[in-house]
Amino acid sequence: MSEEENLEEELGIRPGAVVESAKQKFVIVKLLGEGGFGAVFKVHDIKDKSTEYAMKVEKKLENRRHSKLKMEIAILKLVSSERAERSHFTQIIDRGKKEKYFFLVMQLVGKSLADLKMVRPDKVFSLGTGIGSSIQCLEAVEDLHKHGFIHRDLKPANFACGLGPQKRTIYILDFGIARRILNDKDELKTPRASVCFKGTVRFASMACHKNSELGPKDDCESWFYLLLDLIITTGLPWKKIQDRAEVLRVKEDSRKDKRDQFFHGVKCKESLGKIIDYIDALHYHDRIDYGYIYDLLKEAAISSGTRLDDPYDWEDDNTKSRKRS
Repeated sequence: MSEEENLEEELGIRPGAVVESAKQKFVIVKLLGEGGFGAVFKVHDIKDKSTEYAMKVEKKLENRRHSKLKMEIAILKLVSSERAERSHFTQIIDRGKKEKYFFLVMQLVGKSLADLKMVRPDKVFSLGTGIGSSIQCLEAVEDLHKHGFIHRDLKPANFACGLGPQKRTIYILDFGIARRILNDKDELKTPRASVCFKGTVRFASMACHKNSELGPKDDCESWFYLLLDLIITTGLPWKKIQDRAEVLRVKEDSRKDKRDQFFHGVKCKESLGKIIDYIDALHYHDRIDYGYIYDLLKEAAISSGTRLDDPYDWEDDNTKSRKRS
């Protein structure tokens, strides 16, 4: 039995099945992806097949202290109260619970940045698309921080483009291990002496490797690795290393004598270097000057001769044959 069949058998969710909330009914179309505690399905409203959504499902487990879906709902509800004209957060459509699982129905988005870049030449975006989409990623992170949370697992797989009119908008996804960093007085919490490793080794901050408390600056460090992953043809210097301690060593070396391997052949390495120098100089309690980072990203685009208002690679069918900047 495949993993997909096992999940369908365990939760009773399969294509054609109807999941009912207190106010709506949704028909399962297909499985989009799955993880350790659940899955994401494409669904449509039972009254209108053309209205499609994403349904995130989380299995109920007796020994689980925290619901990942509960955190996701809390964050999406919070940011929706101040929804900007072009939000980087998906809309909540509905939510509910069944005997074996909780579910959240959300706005359907397109492919992740990780998937989109894998079909590109050299498996990276053009500089215009890479820098432009990373600006939107940072805007999403800034909004999350403004509401008192850090993500702790920023990577290309956790950002996706929108669909239709929103195809140029980048959405931030998966708040399962996000953490509230403000106390009841809206002040930054006192850092804990030691914490467990959270997130993905390739994109984790150096403080995460050292089991130190994570703050907004650590999300920014992970975001910077995400940016490099989108545009550097050779990838992150530690991408093939599995051992966490060795990954940390290479990350540290990339700041020192092996700094050039960070920005392999890219024209805007001076601007990118200023960004990582700024992030590395920050401490847990420091406020992030996002405007300074945005200015450096725009400077990077100018120095590399790219235009940030050009179509993104996935918007233009001819970009696969376009020569990379």
